[in-house]
Amino acid sequence: MPFNFNGIQFIIGVILAVVVAMAAHRMHALSRSGMVAAALLGIIFMGLGGWQPSILLLTFFLSSSLLSRLFRGRKLLLDEKFSKGSERDAWQVLANGGIAGGFVLLGLFLPDAAWTWAGCAAALAAANADTWGTELGVLSPRQPRLITNFKPVSPGTSGGISLTGIVAGLLGASLVALPGALFWQPAISLSFTSRFGLLALAGLIGSLIDSILGATIQAIYTCPACRKETERHPLHICGEKTIRKRGIPWLNNDWVNTACTFSGALIAVVIFSLFPTSMTQPIVLTGVPMNKLSFSSPAFKNTAQIPAKYTCDGENLSPELIWSDLPDGTRSLALIVDDPDSYPPGFTHWVIYNLPSTLFGLPEGMEQASRVRGFGSQGRNDFGNHGYDGPCPPGGKIHHYYFTLHALDLESNLPDGLSKQKLLKLIQGHILGQVEWMGTYRR
Repeated sequence: MPFNFNGIQFIIGVILAVVVAMAAHRMHALSRSGMVAAALLGIIFMGLGGWQPSILLLTFFLSSSLLSRLFRGRKLLLDEKFSKGSERDAWQVLANGGIAGGFVLLGLFLPDAAWTWAGCAAALAAANADTWGTELGVLSPRQPRLITNFKPVSPGTSGGISLTGIVAGLLGASLVALPGALFWQPAISLSFTSRFGLLALAGLIGSLIDSILGATIQAIYTCPACRKETERHPLHICGEKTIRKRGIPWLNNDWVNTACTFSGALIAVVIFSLFPTSMTQPIVLTGVPMNKLSFSSPAFKNTAQIPAKYTCDGENLSPELIWSDLPDGTRSLALIVDDPDSYPPGFTHWVIYNLPSTLFGLPEGMEQASRVRGFGSQGRNDFGNHGYDGPCPPGGKIHHYYFTLHALDLESNLPDGLSKQKLLKLIQGHILGQVEWMGTYRR
């Protein structure tokens, strides 16, 4: 996450963070301590992080606060169950946003680490999933069940889940995952669908871990006067002192919420690390506008289906490609064709590089060889061949094939036989421009 300090951005961020926190306090979404904590957290996101992480924070805060206000009346009926009311205090603010804020700070010191964005976005997705699941789960027409043994429990019981609550949690995670996938920082080659699915799934799992902790080791109390189970301590809403029934004494709901966001972040970072390196490495450009480079294929329109002639079901020919308007300083070009919908994602169909800058395209039917006279070098694709092999997906869903052209400031003398991963590593920091042409295919 490229969080580079900017003085003007910091000043504007401080002002916005304070204004939003004060407005939330006036609307009774935050207590006084919650207002202070939200302002400090907002400064980290808005003042240091910039507009991208700020969108994530505001998406979570505004949507969760709106739900809390809309269903405040329904939740009051269960007030005896919950440890706190709908006004978030400092501990609640930090429990929901502190882990994400930590990843923003990590991004200051690791500006090229794309996993810091995964952790930040997934932590907020988990917080939103938990909030939505709680606020909307109480609307379930069916009695919730304890997540550990699926026995019926009363609404509001810690660890209780329902289909309504799980669906609501997934929607809440998806709401944060959407801008998380759109504005991923720094930019990476991983497809939008993969980015979105990663963040939404991590957020939902984080909220379910919250329920598991609530059902097992969270501190739960009983009121001897009301004879009801509650998270409240030391006093129940009736004023009677509560007695611990189960769980670790210090593990209250705030710590469980912290574990929820940490789990979501950790899951996202771990899964993110399992993707091929070529899809998760930041795309580094040297400052030339990306729209200066033009790229197309006469064989098929962008986003259209690739004709069978260029697939394993036909002649398996490479399609004709055309490019123009190379950025100033271009010395060579490289082309990669891969399929992000494969398993594992990023199946490589073609790696060709050391293309001279005097070329303005590739003809149809390039031969399979490690070097092609007059053109350049071809690395080994995931079929094990040097050259192009067309789409050959299993039957069923549509696969997307990205033809990515890189304009480089490197001479045409890179070693022969490079894999996609090794090529991408060598050209990092040497990309003057990058453009894609995408085709689809389904069998």
